[in-house]
Amino acid sequence: MSSITKFAYYPGCSLEGLATEAEEAFLEVAKYWDIELIEIPDWNCCGSSSAHNLCEDLARKLTWRILASLPDNTSEILTLCPSCFDRLRLGLFEAQKNPKKFLTLFGQKPNPSWKIRHFVEVLASFPWHKIKGKPLSGLRLAPYYGCLLYGPAKLPPPMEDGLMEKMLSSLGAKIVPWPYAKQCCGTYLSIIKPDFVSGIVRRMMMEAQKIQVDALVTHCVMCQMNLEMRAPVKVDLPVFHLSELLALGLGQAHISWFKKHLLDPLPLLLKKGFC
Repeated sequence: MSSITKFAYYPGCSLEGLATEAEEAFLEVAKYWDIELIEIPDWNCCGSSSAHNLCEDLARKLTWRILASLPDNTSEILTLCPSCFDRLRLGLFEAQKNPKKFLTLFGQKPNPSWKIRHFVEVLASFPWHKIKGKPLSGLRLAPYYGCLLYGPAKLPPPMEDGLMEKMLSSLGAKIVPWPYAKQCCGTYLSIIKPDFVSGIVRRMMMEAQKIQVDALVTHCVMCQMNLEMRAPVKVDLPVFHLSELLALGLGQAHISWFKKHLLDPLPLLLKKGFC
């Protein structure tokens, strides 16, 4: 086991609403690896939904308020949502460029030790290869990263490729390469261009069915919801959040999580002997 690692934890709006099961699963995995999470007190929305499109200054101040609220003795913010991750990274970058303005607003200068961490990068640093047995053996999975971890363009890529594959294969899953691993799912156009987004999802899901995977796995709750919600009727392919499968591999999963999916994964899990 790793020694205790402490992070300021930023849940974000999605995990407190439509994706509580992803957070519950992550908290189980974090507990297994002795990761200490201190939730940022009175945290606010990071502005990832619409604020950054309507008012850049407001969006910046939303992220800055989060940074200024870090609990004592923490310097790294951990978040699950890739959109929150992007907004917080950009907010930190802009705070470091404008320390006087940050000081004026919040009475402190940006700390040079502040970092924004995504849960995939953090979890991948632990020794998954030491887990006894191959608890996810029998599952053929296609990892889906989506597009959000690869922006904003002005910042360097935050992590190396293949981290989901590394963890899942260590637990015994068969990783199946596919061409849509970094394809945008179109989730932000779901309301204004639903037919366009449905076409994107249809192509992705049909390809996943063609390569005969058991399920898709993503680290993004918005991608998960969009893929499930817009999947073609004739494609019955579960979409898991990464945290759920990692918890399953560690023996920490709860069946109640899987009952909340729009595409029911329980028949697959029963067939493979996982529940």
